[in-house]
Amino acid sequence: MGMYFYDMSFGTRIRELRKERGLSQGELARKLGTSQKVISDYERERTSPPKDKLPNIARFFGLSIDTLLDIEDEPANGKNGKTLHGNKRTLKAMELFDQLDPIEQRIILRQMKALIEGKKHKLL
Repeated sequence: MGMYFYDMSFGTRIRELRKERGLSQGELARKLGTSQKVISDYERERTSPPKDKLPNIARFFGLSIDTLLDIEDEPANGKNGKTLHGNKRTLKAMELFDQLDPIEQRIILRQMKALIEGKKHKLL
């Protein structure tokens, strides 16, 4: 598939994935066992799915939960230049991040991106 999600909100990702599969909101809702209003609310960023619903949504789209939430889909060659090194700090950060709800995760990722961009532009 190779879809990249940089700078794309969760709602936009859901909408793009749904459209990519040629599904209406109602059809996606039926496949996920929910209502069209819930899908509409996700796409409009009015709500985010509860943690227990994320695995089902990710599985339906053939993605990991991380990819569904905010991380790019790794290219087919497996080399995206941003591998995790498995150090203790990274693992601890991932454990803490997983405890957050999807909205909080997006906030953290946006803050991280702003910090990185600030350094690139020497604003910090």
